[in-house]
Amino acid sequence: MLRMQEAGRVEGQRGSLTFFRWSGNPPKLSHLGLWGPKVSNEIIALITTLPDLSFVSVYETGLSDEGVVPLTKLPNLRFLSITPIIRYEKVGFGAPQWSYPFMKPVADRPRVTGMGLRTIASITTLEGLDLLDAKLASSDLAVLASLPKLGSLSLPNVLDDEAVRHLQACRRLTNLTLGHRAISATELECLAAWKSLRKLVLTHTQLSDAALQALSKLETVQSIELIDCGLTDERLQHLHGSPKLKELSLVRNEINGPGLAHLVKLNLTTLDLGYNNIRDETLLHVLPLTSLENLWLEYCIGVTDQGIHSGALQKMTHLKQLRLRGMKKVTDATLDDLMKFGHLGNLTIRETGISWESVDRIKQAMPKTVVFK
Repeated sequence: MLRMQEAGRVEGQRGSLTFFRWSGNPPKLSHLGLWGPKVSNEIIALITTLPDLSFVSVYETGLSDEGVVPLTKLPNLRFLSITPIIRYEKVGFGAPQWSYPFMKPVADRPRVTGMGLRTIASITTLEGLDLLDAKLASSDLAVLASLPKLGSLSLPNVLDDEAVRHLQACRRLTNLTLGHRAISATELECLAAWKSLRKLVLTHTQLSDAALQALSKLETVQSIELIDCGLTDERLQHLHGSPKLKELSLVRNEINGPGLAHLVKLNLTTLDLGYNNIRDETLLHVLPLTSLENLWLEYCIGVTDQGIHSGALQKMTHLKQLRLRGMKKVTDATLDDLMKFGHLGNLTIRETGISWESVDRIKQAMPKTVVFK
């Protein structure tokens, strides 16, 4: 473990990016995260000494096809993530979790290819597989059908009819993530043939207006996430959903608020607007979304005490869950206003300016609401 920690050290940064997560009683090491090109196949081979691992994440490491062989020795591995490093930055906003802009990309490092995927496909315990940092072709995906528990998959390659056929052969696969490249309307239209697809995530992606319109053809999809896709209020007019679409995440975009009027037609129950430009004066634009039950406004730092005091959010009595996490300018001055959220099942006020003393008073005033601080 010390060698793994040392491999995660970055010049000019304190500590190590390597992380260990324990779970259970007694605690067992369940999740290991390894970052950067200093993590070689030799370092990853040490994983065989940690048999309790159920989740392994590697971020732009020196992992190659040969290096994935030790992963097959983990008897309880359920989730494997071979993914790019997030380098998201936004002026005035704190960096989201696991985002490291200081990490320099290394273009010529080793990558897992179709050969490595064939090795990974022997790990029949896998439920989730993220391959966004691999190099794959549509023909390589044929081996995925040998993973009987696979439910979630992230892919780097452009999808065509052959790729979709291989995905359809994975009987339990319902969630797909694509990203870190441009995605065309044609590619998304191919996915319309995949009738068991329920959730689609597009992250760090360039999307044309035609691609946004093509999402409406995914008639079985119930949840769509468009993360860090450069979306603006104006472009939301091109976003059309199928009748089954209920959950939409627009995290890390450039939405101010007025464009939310285009979402009324979607009849959503959950909307995530985290890390957008929602401000006190634009908060009113969420009011027409009367079908919402869950509204996430995490790290919308333009919302202050004034926005909470306006009463706009309190008018949304149809909401069951509201997240205000990361709103540093929401303080104890809004205590009386926060006590008007008693209709909520859950209220999240973590990383706000609200004190623990005020949290106790809010809980007393709203005994039926679970308050997270």
